[in-house]
Order: sequence, then C-alpha cells, then structure tokens
Amino acid sequence: MSETPDSNKKEYYFELGIKELDAGNIEKAIEAFQQAIMFDPTDTRSYSNLGIAYELLRDYDKAREAYEKAIALNPNNAAVLNNLAALTHYSGNPKAAAFLFESAIASDPLYIEPYLNIARMFMELNLFPVAESYIRKILEIEPGNAEALNLLGVITNVTHRPHEAVGHFQNALRSDANQPSFFSNLGTALKSIGDLRRAIMALEKAEELNPNSLSIMNNLGALYRETGNLDKAEHFLTRAIAFYPENPFPHLNLAEIFITTGEYTRALPHLKKYIALVPLDMDRLFKTCGIARMADQLEEVVMEMKSFVREAEPADPRRDVVKGWLKAAKIKKDDLAQ
Repeated sequence: MSETPDSNKKEYYFELGIKELDAGNIEKAIEAFQQAIMFDPTDTRSYSNLGIAYELLRDYDKAREAYEKAIALNPNNAAVLNNLAALTHYSGNPKAAAFLFESAIASDPLYIEPYLNIARMFMELNLFPVAESYIRKILEIEPGNAEALNLLGVITNVTHRPHEAVGHFQNALRSDANQPSFFSNLGTALKSIGDLRRAIMALEKAEELNPNSLSIMNNLGALYRETGNLDKAEHFLTRAIAFYPENPFPHLNLAEIFITTGEYTRALPHLKKYIALVPLDMDRLFKTCGIARMADQLEEVVMEMKSFVREAEPADPRRDVVKGWLKAAKIKKDDLAQ
C-alpha cells in the first residue's frame, strides 16, 4: 500500500525537525514538528520530540503538554514516560515523578534511563538505600554500565562504605576511562580510606581530563595541603580562585595554607572574602578577627568584628574577646588619625 501525500509530508517535516534539533536550531525544530503533527495528529514521535524541543527552550508547560499528548496516544511509551517523569521531578513533584518513572520501567523493564533517573532523584532526597536498589537492578541488566557503577560508588561512599566504593569507581573506569567525574569520585573514596597518594593520582587524572573543574582543583589543593606539598596546594587553589572567585572554599583552603606558614597578612584577605560569602560561619568569623590581630591589622576587620558581636550567641565567651579587639582597633585608628 503506497503512502498518502499527507504521510509523505509528515515524514518530511518530522525528519526536518530532527535535523534542526540536532543542529541546535530549536525554534525551527518546533515549527517542523508542529507541521508534522498538522499532517498526522496521531504521530507520537512528533509530540515526543516537540516536548524535548520545548524543554531545551525551558518552556516547561508546553513541554509537559506535548509529552502528555504523546502518552495519551501511546500510554506505554517508556521514553516519553521517562521524559515526563524527569520534567515532573524538575518541577518539584518527586512523588508524581516516581510514579511516572515506575510506569516507564513497567512499560520496558530493560530500558536503563528511568532506573538511572529515579535513582538520582532518590539520591537528591538523601534516600540512598532506595536509590541503591534501582542501581543494582541496572547492574543485573547491564553489569558493565559505567554510570550505574559510578552512582553505586557515590552511594556506598556516602553511606560509609568507602572500600566498597573504591571498587565500584574502579569498575566504572574499566568501562569508561574518559570521565573526569569517575576519577574525581575515586579520589574522594581513596581519601576516605586514607590512601592519599592514590587519591592525588586519581584527582590529577581528573584534572587532566577537566582542568577547569572547581571541585577537582579545590580537592587537589586540600589534598596537597594535607600531604605537606604547600606549593602545589597553593597552585591549584589559586587557579580555582582565578576561575571561580565567588566560591568561598578555595579562599578558605588557601587562607589555611598561609596560616600554616605564618603568613597572616596573606591569609587575611582570603578569610575576609570567605566571610563575605559565608557571613554566618561564626567560627571562621572569629578566626578572621584572630588572624587580623596576629597580623596587627585589626583595623582591617572592624566590620567583621562588629558582625561577630551582633550575630554571636549572647552566652558565647568569644564576644567579650572580640569586643576587646574592636576597642583596640578603634584606639589604633584614633592614634593613626592624630
């Protein structure tokens, strides 16, 4: 039986939509999928890809509408159920998302994506045992699935099974040795078991694959500091600050290096930057004031000392200490003004 003219046009516009989607021309792809739907309003594929295109434009209401129309036409389409579930989770409704992910799994028990997505969702909710059950189901279906092995490593490390986690990350890397996050996660697990030398090796490989990652640079800096290689620690933390100046943790770690070496004047600006970014960290706020005193630069942290006195608990004995420093700073300012 020959295809009808409308069928030919539907296929033309559907294929055009796929090409435009692959090329990143999202609005043109939407127009093409809409044309395909006009010629065949029962075409599930066009609705599904229209939903993907709207998601890429962050028009989530229209994406949901397209997915729901696709599911109305084919309630057992696992891929569309998975996409709608992910969108539902993103919209802040994990309970409904879980139902949709389960529906996708029921429709195609060998389809990996909904298992991965529901596991990630439960990990975000800190429901690690539930997430682990889905990851292990994936590994029954596909024992070498690299992402599942990586996620299982994350779960076992977070739930205080670091030796097991190391094995899972190593297996993930055997399946895919080009993922910097796998090496980074392996480094974290190796640090947890006290193997700092191999942790550094893993993080160095992660940094080689992704040289501008904040977490990798910061973790390398912290590890090199812990192992006494302060020059390398300073190198990675300085790079992290250059790329991500508004992240507080490289500033804090670099300040700790300068405190270790007694370079209080170099530590102070990084502590001040950390406090500006994390103003209610009272322990670090007190430490900033103390380092300023040791650097003989109390006048540089008058605002920080006032903040500590204002925000600390009334019973905190450090308030009186800071009040004394504040008084000394004001006296010194008065002396300088004379």
